[in-house]
Amino acid sequence: MTTDPRTFKAPFIDRTQCWHEADKFREQYWPSGAIPVEVLEIAEIDLDLEIRTIPGLREECDVDALLLGDWKTLIVDQREYTEDRFLNKLRFSVAHELGHYALHKETFDRIPRRTADEWIAFIQEMPDKEYGLLEFHANEFAGRFLVPVAELDKEFGQVLQDVERNGMSLLR
Repeated sequence: MTTDPRTFKAPFIDRTQCWHEADKFREQYWPSGAIPVEVLEIAEIDLDLEIRTIPGLREECDVDALLLGDWKTLIVDQREYTEDRFLNKLRFSVAHELGHYALHKETFDRIPRRTADEWIAFIQEMPDKEYGLLEFHANEFAGRFLVPVAELDKEFGQVLQDVERNGMSLLR
């Protein structure tokens, strides 16, 4: 177990591997391919994660969500969970935590994180570079998980057609 956060080393995972893992994870847990990807449904039903809300998590701890070391509890900011205007942010935050679930389980199992306070304390003392790598991985995973590249290409193509149909020229 890694008990000294100052000596923690994050694994190197390049962005294409993060994308590959996100595509694989989505195909496994959301085979319909429907958009939007119902990430909360996947977390609660398919992965059997208990979603707990904590008031002020964002303000007090500077995090929107976190997955506890039991791999069964996902904590989210209560305001973001209950207010519709934060739905997309919540969806990304949950997908980000699923990124940690898919990419970092072995790494995180070596870190003491039985409680939110213990996890946050470890993170705050971890070298910025190492923390940044973990967050980069999870962000790349979340974006690709929520927005499959084929759907993005299709939407982009439609926008280009709309632009041309409305008499605008595209700079190429």
